Amino acid sequence: MAAKQPIFIWRKSVTAVWLRENEVKVNAITGIAVIEWPAKKRLTLEAACGTAGANRLVAVFGGRTEKLPRDWLKQFLAAGRNKPLFIGKRLLISERERPSISETPPSLLVIPAGAAFGTGDHATTAMSLRLLERITRRLQGGWRMLDAGTGSGILALAGRRFGAGPVLAIDHDPLAISTAKRNAQANRIRGMKFVVGDVRKVATGNFAVITANLYSELLTEMLPVFARNLDSEGSLIVSGLLRAQEADLIRRVGRHGFEVRETRRRGKWIALWLRRRSSRTGQKRP
Repeated sequence: MAAKQPIFIWRKSVTAVWLRENEVKVNAITGIAVIEWPAKKRLTLEAACGTAGANRLVAVFGGRTEKLPRDWLKQFLAAGRNKPLFIGKRLLISERERPSISETPPSLLVIPAGAAFGTGDHATTAMSLRLLERITRRLQGGWRMLDAGTGSGILALAGRRFGAGPVLAIDHDPLAISTAKRNAQANRIRGMKFVVGDVRKVATGNFAVITANLYSELLTEMLPVFARNLDSEGSLIVSGLLRAQEADLIRRVGRHGFEVRETRRRGKWIALWLRRRSSRTGQKRP
């Protein structure tokens, strides 16, 4: 039996301009690259590859390589297990009811590891959760929430932990809704309405917060629906978008009366906090 080929991690600190000019070339060698933003002006580009790929990346682009140990996959999985996710100071997401940490926030949300449809560790979900936590600090308890494309229900359940009253969670996939219901029961969270259906047809109401972690094309189609169902002072959180789609989506949200209050970026992904544009020209909402 042939010995397993060694795996290397190639890393390079680059600017956003460098990435735009070279991302396609890097991906042509590695197939996929992971981007992290340690600071605003520079980012870290990483790629896993074999010996030949590592040597070529260094020869063409510079940077450095690190050889992974033979049991790298086992170590990676072990490191990812049981690692709690803090969302501000108000919520901790864990796969266990008793996370192994010395200090916990007032609220705990248990989402089993390996659960389908998202456990909070994906960049788009994590960014949406943190925007949701920050936005809802000023809201009085009982505000209404819509979670479009709920998946595991993690955003909807977090909304309840942050003080939401009635929460409507919609997904077209019956398995996703079944998973979300189980997660709600496991966390003893009530006041949820889970619906299998097309968000464009099912969503009705006047919501203080709408979350939508969807893909770009569906988000674009959903903007008129969100505009009709969002409270005049409400907030819309959208994610599931690639950085390359950001400019086009921002133009489209403007056409539907929204303004971007905050943009978060992590790797190739972005999340936006949107509010209705003020009726007075140039006036910014608080």
